[in-house]
Amino acid sequence: MVSVVGEMFCNPYTTELVVRRQRESLKRDRFDVFDLSGNLIFTVDGGTWNIRRKRTLRDASGIPLLSMRTKGIITMRYKWEVYKGESTESEDLLFSVREPNLFSFKTSLDVSLPPQQPSTDISSIEPDFRTSGRYIGSSFKLFEPIHNTLLAEVVHDFSWGGLIIGNYSFKVRVNPYVDIAFVIALLVIADDTSNLR
Repeated sequence: MVSVVGEMFCNPYTTELVVRRQRESLKRDRFDVFDLSGNLIFTVDGGTWNIRRKRTLRDASGIPLLSMRTKGIITMRYKWEVYKGESTESEDLLFSVREPNLFSFKTSLDVSLPPQQPSTDISSIEPDFRTSGRYIGSSFKLFEPIHNTLLAEVVHDFSWGGLIIGNYSFKVRVNPYVDIAFVIALLVIADDTSNLR
């Protein structure tokens, strides 16, 4: 079981979700996540052009489940930290995300859970998870790198019609016992990272 945000988001079956991205203004985007029956599961809101690029993932009733923000104001590689609810306290850190390669034309992200024991050399720690690709062209995949186990992937290309204005949708398949809230957070981070290239 891959439970990062919570076990309640780990279904014992393959889950397909539809993600709709909508530009609300020049500074704000919104993601709505639905099941295949059209029921709202999550929303993600927040600024895209503020200094810390804060995003909040909420459940269908609007309760904050996690917040995503960039680490540092100016960095060469995009780094994110993701916390429970709207916290920024270190004990509430769920995971961190960074680009492993500065000079890559394909979005790739290393995802690390908080270490159990403090380490002095963070660069030597292997990531717990890795993403590759973008959902444009159905190339996004999340996997566990040690055993190269696929955890989630985009299975349906988004509609090109709304790309220019920032409105599009796509479908993602999440394998059994994989945290769907975790997967959606990584999709949003991959979107922000690829849009800044």
